[in-house]
Amino acid sequence: MKSMIQNGKKDDFIKFIKRNISFAAFILLFLFFLVTASEKFFRLDNFQTIMEQTIDLLVVSLGMTFVILLGCIDLSVGSVLSLAGVIAASIQVKTGNTFLAILGGIAVGLACGLANGILHARLKIPSFIVTLGMLSIARSLTVIYTGGAVVMIPFESLYKKIGLYPWILIIGLVFIAIAYILQRFTIFGRYTKMIGGDETVAKLCGINVTRYKILVFAVCGIFTGIGGIILSARIGSGSPATGQGFELDAISAVVLGGTSQRGGIGGVRGTVIGSLTLSMLNNGLILLRIPSEVQLLVKGLVLILAVFISLERNKNDVIK
Repeated sequence: MKSMIQNGKKDDFIKFIKRNISFAAFILLFLFFLVTASEKFFRLDNFQTIMEQTIDLLVVSLGMTFVILLGCIDLSVGSVLSLAGVIAASIQVKTGNTFLAILGGIAVGLACGLANGILHARLKIPSFIVTLGMLSIARSLTVIYTGGAVVMIPFESLYKKIGLYPWILIIGLVFIAIAYILQRFTIFGRYTKMIGGDETVAKLCGINVTRYKILVFAVCGIFTGIGGIILSARIGSGSPATGQGFELDAISAVVLGGTSQRGGIGGVRGTVIGSLTLSMLNNGLILLRIPSEVQLLVKGLVLILAVFISLERNKNDVIK
């Protein structure tokens, strides 16, 4: 009887860890860097740096969360982020109107997201292929538009202040709230999860799956455009070199946060922790002076290990 109780507690503990793998990874990494790089890591200015560097990744990852909840993928966010940032920065420099610059960046993200959604949902092209194509299209448009040059943003402009503390943190909190409300308290969020869980059942329930798929990619595009604006404001320029590999970081943040690649499981709260964990990992590895190629290795191993621990498996499951 005693052994059964102990086994039951052990099983409950394992299930708890699996459900909260992102939080567990965050705590473990925090303690690790606290021990190995305490003088540089455990400082208020360093924590502020981590938070600031998290926001653009976080905003894009929040949009990606809905796409992965749908059971799809978006590989184009890095290139779209770069294009949106360049367009917004260019409008700011040419007109001096920050409002128009922000609208321009959002419009670019929305247009790319709608294109992804329509091509995937209406033409039945796999999201992997559609967004892989958009990755190349948006990147080439960025280079063509800028001629490969960097668009510098005047430091005194209101646009630049978007990327400065504390405004960047306030913006991050606002978009966390927006994404959370969308997921938990709207039909959009409920239907996204339902479609991701079982698209056939969703259709039988009368849900217009095509419409909601397009909406999800559009929302992801809007969040990506905003992420591009934040990043360009933070670094003070719109550059065709930004955003390379950003899609992998965004997907990693979402998956590390516990959102299932199969769709229907996960959400915004996990993505927030996943984004913070990735940023803290990047920061800690830099403080330890780990070479960039080794940093990529460590990040890959952390992601694989986290997914391996959290993934529920049945012997009859087919893993693709």
